[in-house]
Amino acid sequence: MAAHAEALTSATGLISLLNEDERELQYYGLSQLNAVTDRFWAEISDAISRIEILYEDESFPHRELAALVASKIYFHLGEFDDALGFALGAGELFSLTDTSAYVQTVVNHAVDKYIELRVADEGAEIDSRLVAVVERMFERCFETKEYAQVVGIAIETRRLDVLERALASGDTRSLLAYVQHECIELISSIHVQSRVQELLFKVHMQFDAPDYEAVCLCLSKLNSPQKTAEILGALGADASEDKVLSAYQIAFELEANATQEFTKAVVAEIGDSDGDGSGAGSEATPASRIKSILRGDETRKLHLDFLFRNNKTDMTILNHTCKQLDSRLSLAHNAMTLANAFMHAGTTVDNFLRDNLEWLSRASSWAKFTATAALGVIHYGQLKHGFSLLEPYLPEDGTSASPYSEGGGFFALGLIHAGHGSEKVIGYLQDALITFQGQHAEILQHGACLGLGTAGMGSGSEDMAHALLNVLYTDSAVSGEAAALGLGLVMMGSNHESTLKDMLLYAKETAHEKIIRALAVGVGLVMFGRKQEADPLIASLIDEEDPLLRLGAVHAITMAYCGTGDNGAIRRLLHLAVSDVKDDVRRAAVTSLGFVLLRSPEQVPRMVELLSESFNPHVRVGAALALGIACAGTGSKAAVAILEPMLKDSVDFVVEGASIALAFILIQQSEALEPKVADVRQRFAAVINTKNAEGVTKFGSVIAQGIIDAGGRNVTISLTTGDGQLNAPACAGLLLFTQFWYWFPLAHFLALAFKPTALIAVNKDLHTPNLDVTCASRKSLYAYPPKTEEPVAHAPTKVATAVLSTTLKTRQTAARSSAAPPASGEPPASARDSEPVSAARDQDGDSSMDVDEGGADAKAQQKKGRKAGPESFAVGNITRVLPSQEKFMRWPAAARYVPVKQGRVSGVLIVKDTTPGEPEDLLPSVLPEDPVDEGDGAAADAAVHPPEPFEYPFGSESS
Repeated sequence: MAAHAEALTSATGLISLLNEDERELQYYGLSQLNAVTDRFWAEISDAISRIEILYEDESFPHRELAALVASKIYFHLGEFDDALGFALGAGELFSLTDTSAYVQTVVNHAVDKYIELRVADEGAEIDSRLVAVVERMFERCFETKEYAQVVGIAIETRRLDVLERALASGDTRSLLAYVQHECIELISSIHVQSRVQELLFKVHMQFDAPDYEAVCLCLSKLNSPQKTAEILGALGADASEDKVLSAYQIAFELEANATQEFTKAVVAEIGDSDGDGSGAGSEATPASRIKSILRGDETRKLHLDFLFRNNKTDMTILNHTCKQLDSRLSLAHNAMTLANAFMHAGTTVDNFLRDNLEWLSRASSWAKFTATAALGVIHYGQLKHGFSLLEPYLPEDGTSASPYSEGGGFFALGLIHAGHGSEKVIGYLQDALITFQGQHAEILQHGACLGLGTAGMGSGSEDMAHALLNVLYTDSAVSGEAAALGLGLVMMGSNHESTLKDMLLYAKETAHEKIIRALAVGVGLVMFGRKQEADPLIASLIDEEDPLLRLGAVHAITMAYCGTGDNGAIRRLLHLAVSDVKDDVRRAAVTSLGFVLLRSPEQVPRMVELLSESFNPHVRVGAALALGIACAGTGSKAAVAILEPMLKDSVDFVVEGASIALAFILIQQSEALEPKVADVRQRFAAVINTKNAEGVTKFGSVIAQGIIDAGGRNVTISLTTGDGQLNAPACAGLLLFTQFWYWFPLAHFLALAFKPTALIAVNKDLHTPNLDVTCASRKSLYAYPPKTEEPVAHAPTKVATAVLSTTLKTRQTAARSSAAPPASGEPPASARDSEPVSAARDQDGDSSMDVDEGGADAKAQQKKGRKAGPESFAVGNITRVLPSQEKFMRWPAAARYVPVKQGRVSGVLIVKDTTPGEPEDLLPSVLPEDPVDEGDGAAADAAVHPPEPFEYPFGSESS
């Protein structure tokens, strides 16, 4: 039979059998056609109507075979809906065990159709034949033990019964982790996400020893603080040290991943025998330590310690840039302020400000505001000392003497306490909104609104929202803009119905563009992570005539689908990017692609490559920022290749965007791993040194210098946490940073996206022991950039007179003939003469070949020496660990300290002491809130304290 089919050169004879009256001949013809469809489908397609008639003839006993042949023909014709319809009619003849392209395509189409119908309405009736195909596919996967595939399709089809069965059938713990970290964020429905989290919680709790970290992560997503507090309380009260340490690690993970609203609720639920006492020290109870961790006190303290201890800011760069800029220009002054703030973010080091008081005093109006707010970035995380640090810059006794600097002080206070605002800070900023009225009130309220929103980020506080709405309704363009942004930050991710209604209503009533634009951003923040829940709002805003409201649709898509890679969101953004009539909307739409695809950075260069060459400069700069956001910290070569030509763009703000994007991508990339880093740094310096360069171009290069060396060269830009969860404050901070296009002070929000690249191990008392972890790679690959050398001023030298070679030879011959015989021990004349002669030849360039050869030999020796160097090195505690370095990190097998969380080699790690009886070698803190024992001279010498606060040289302002 097979040989006969192979010998066929045409299917005409077989097709003619379909017109016979005998059922057996028709069956024979169909069976033969089924075997040769792949070869003769074009010929057979002419008879498709006859095949369909046989299928529709209920008296024909081989209807299923006719359906199968018809399905294959439609598959080859590219009509997949028809191919699926007839495949369903083929019943069991449509074999799922077949691995042909036909079966795989039709099955995939069947699953897609099933998903589409289930997503539209889970309760709707679906063709039983389609259900049967999907069920058969599930069974085949269970038989072949392809559980990960079952899990993925079960989640997409919303078949939680199948998901539960899959979790129970395979390696349950690894499948649970796969669902939590790889699948759940891709679910477009918040409702379905919650149902999956409930299922995960149920399966986790079936184990005798549940993974409580995963359980608490589920509970945080389900917004169940009470159950979370019960678990943490039980672990903390357990007699087993392992469980207590586990509770501490879980608390650190929750502080990093959960919202402020959730962590505050957990803290309120946890009982504590010693109240709100310090969480550090051996005398503190586990409950108080857990609360201290959840409040963010411990993480911020450890990060401050790390950043101050390892600060490698190159002051030469800052000082040189400062000299090149005209500080009388507001644009230049703002650029320098931001660059210094980024370079020293979180380090508490403000030496540059102290050393340049004359430069600082030239700030005027809003430049003062930006300069004072920079203190919040520099001292970011100083939760215990925020007020004392900013005391010189805040109003005294409710009276304003310098509104711009004092407004900046309010904003700085919020930045210091970003996402961790205490009742004292929140109350103080709320009172400021009421206290200051009349002249200059809008400036102070602007700072207080930004500070309140930043400190109360994600708290969902209706009291704060009400206070901000009151400011918004004053209809002041300056304070109203900040109130709208603060409102979005406070209600971030809440989808709070009444707040959204108020914001949208006011956006349509006010005449101030600044307020409408800020409300557009605020609406986006409120919809953070809401996915499909945001679709009705997005659809209504996209159709608005006001381009600023369409901008709100873009921001809503950006935040609602941030990190999901959702195809629908991408299509909407691309449509707006190429079709909207407003440049602002187009630029924001392209930029937003970076947020939506941040988990798939490799896709972005390919997607925006054509957009980066658009005739519209706003689209080009949007493409640059999208690359920077999605590929931040990755060193992506494809992204750098697109951005480098944009540095020569004819439009200044495109060059600015490309410079910032390159800094985003190359942050924390060493020159040994990515040689482009040195070229980009030189490019920034060259633009700054060019006197006739456009101001905006210089602005971009200056702040790019600050970003690439941010946090003392110890932070990267990351929109996800160590566990791969979305970092809400970082996403909000980066979105607000992009608004510097309209308002420079908003650039300070970038500090929220800075993530310290550190290994910080702490013991049961939350102290940092002295320990080493092995890095199985060369140390030189992860070295800090070399310090920039100060240019040395040389005295003017006399230019040598040109001498002809024939004249030179004549002089040398005469000198040798007239020279006296050398004294004993003196070198011969030829040797004495050889040095100046070779020097003269060098000057003429005749001996350059000798010099080059020597240089090449030296380089070869150096390269050879590098290769012969050690292939591993020890990394100490509280030390920088680059993201590219993490895969080479190994915890020593016989180490005294063992991490509670396996598989992690960066971030804050709780470690267990395997020899608790031996004395510990602890690293003393360098922070003033952790004083060193005065009796320990060595430790006291090791403690370096940040500089004391100082007053800015700003005079009082009368106007």
